[in-house]
Amino acid sequence: MKNPRTARLFRCVEMMIPKTLKRQPLHGYALVQQIKRTSNDLLQIEEGSLYRTQRLLKEELVKAEWGISLQTVACVLQADGKGSEASGE
Repeated sequence: MKNPRTARLFRCVEMMIPKTLKRQPLHGYALVQQIKRTSNDLLQIEEGSLYRTQRLLKEELVKAEWGISLQTVACVLQADGKGSEASGE
């Protein structure tokens, strides 16, 4: 990410993820939609861009749990206790 504006927007998304997941666990698509709604569509996030946020998993700011629902395999993300501290709450 060489563009400073892109880097700032990505960091904003990274900060919104734990805060959004603190309300309820969500899978990737639902997480993207909730962030779009919360930002009044200011942040247009492509689903694939969430892969860059794997750092949040490594730093244990969010947790992932795999499950099967209606013949679909999904990864549901949820905030960790550390995530609420990182988001300033």
